[in-house]
This record gives sequence, C-alpha cells and structure tokens, in this order.
Amino acid sequence: MNEYWSAHTGAEYEAMLHSQQMDNYSYQCERTAPHVIHNAQIIKDGNAWLCILGDLPTGVVGVGDTPKQACDDFDRAWCANA
Repeated sequence: MNEYWSAHTGAEYEAMLHSQQMDNYSYQCERTAPHVIHNAQIIKDGNAWLCILGDLPTGVVGVGDTPKQACDDFDRAWCANA
C-alpha cells in the first residue's frame, strides 16, 4: 500500500510541476507580446476594440470583437511588418 501512495504522490507532483511550467510559459509569452512591449493603447470604437500604436492612419492597428482579439490581431500585424 505504501508503494501505491508513493507512486501516486510522485505522479501528482509531476502533474502539478508540469502545470506550473505551462503557466509560466504562457505568462512569459504574454509578457513578451508586441502589444505589451510597445505599450499599445486599447480602446473601444463602437462595437469593435482597437489596439493601436501610433496614429490611426499610419500606425500599427489590431481590431477585434474583444480586447484580446484586438491585441492578437495587433501582434499578427506587428510581426507581419517586422
């Protein structure tokens, strides 16, 4: 019985460690996203959300139904122009 609990506890610990590593990876990806690094503005324009760096006609702009979608679109536009 003791071997069962020892193996079970080890498996739980490994799963918890993996989950924490994935959370840390996700956090690092968010922290290094172009919209975060360049401090792009997020504003609501009517029904759409905009993530903007610079002026609207000449800057980099991301558009979406939610702030996250706008930021993701901004990051795609930033990487496409890089």
